[in-house]
Amino acid sequence: MVEPGPNEGTFKTCLCRHVRESRIPGGPDRRRATPARALALALPLAPALACVDPEVVARAEPPVEATLIAAPGAAAPGKIAPAGGVDFPGGVRITEVELAPAPALPGEPLHVSFSITGPRDGLHGRLALRSPRSASREEVRPTPTIADPRDRAVDLDLGGDRVEADLDLPAPWHPSTVIIELEVIDARGRRVPAIAGPRSADGRAFLGLAPVLRRPTALVAARVDAGAITIDGALDEAAWQGPGAALVESLGGEPHPDPPTEVWLAWDDRHLLVAGRLPDPDLWTTFEAQDDPLYQQEAFEVFVAGDGSGRRYLEYQVAASGLTFDARFPTYRKGDEAWDSAWTTAVQRDGTLNDAGDRDRGWSVEAAIPWDELCAETTITCPPRPGQRLRLNVFRLERPDRKRSLGLALSPTLTPDFHAWQNAAEVELR
Repeated sequence: MVEPGPNEGTFKTCLCRHVRESRIPGGPDRRRATPARALALALPLAPALACVDPEVVARAEPPVEATLIAAPGAAAPGKIAPAGGVDFPGGVRITEVELAPAPALPGEPLHVSFSITGPRDGLHGRLALRSPRSASREEVRPTPTIADPRDRAVDLDLGGDRVEADLDLPAPWHPSTVIIELEVIDARGRRVPAIAGPRSADGRAFLGLAPVLRRPTALVAARVDAGAITIDGALDEAAWQGPGAALVESLGGEPHPDPPTEVWLAWDDRHLLVAGRLPDPDLWTTFEAQDDPLYQQEAFEVFVAGDGSGRRYLEYQVAASGLTFDARFPTYRKGDEAWDSAWTTAVQRDGTLNDAGDRDRGWSVEAAIPWDELCAETTITCPPRPGQRLRLNVFRLERPDRKRSLGLALSPTLTPDFHAWQNAAEVELR
């Protein structure tokens, strides 16, 4: 099965494509530089980040100040040491910023340090770690309507000559970069705006941008007793009661702003077990037969392999109606859709199927995939055992108005192809 990549070309990972522009008074060509844009111009930290459009530079307003240029050899290995600085009223100045490690590692602290000079009586700081999209969204919409769950912040004492702090980079983290911002706050709780150097329109200082070592989503499948899961779609067993893994936008891994689609994994001696909860205000399908192309409308999909080679993998799909599709792939994208799986699946709907006149709430699904099948058709080895690892991805295909396409993933593909395996989730059996 070769399915289209719904909604997968809308967000690119090249840094300058994180730029967001907003109109300001003065004519159609007057534009405001945003955080990722300013840093893309000012921090050529690696060849992968050097993607600035000269026309964009020429039309930038106010002028981008190239003050945080990475100085070759200025930092120890594994660190970034931008040169230049950021100025605040009263002579307060920040210089000698260092970020380490470089690249930053998801799930581990990012150490930030900088020197500060000038009178600071009554001042304190708030240091924040932001995704490029989060920072850009706030610059375009100064009062953001959507909180980004990846943002992290710590309060700082600015009294010393050298300030240091750790910010935990969340895991998973799928953007290729992370932005570090600083707010300086006075004794009355008011922001003291930065007046020179990389900064936002409302005075937040941009201390640096670090590349991130991208990693696939990592997930644990808990072992359950045989028979502990009844495949009825109800999700009422203990294995499904904790927080699930939220699906993200399928290409770049950005959080999806609507109520999350959640996934759980478990296993017993006979089956790999999968559960999903899918909020959906309109439950529908026009397909009626087994192995109809469910991926052309709305479907919950599971891809399973023993490794990330793109060879010998299986695909399973189920729709809100309970219809299923299955296929095996001896080689990349060359599938056998006539193959029939021995898997068991069930759905429960909270709403009415194919009634556009009402508002539904969603549906849930459970599936049991036999290990014998997985080990025969992939490089997974049997019997399954604690500590064993496999590769897996879960996708949701959704058409919010029965026209537009939305693709969500457990681990983003980083390329517009649901059959891409290089960033598929890494699952450990526990």
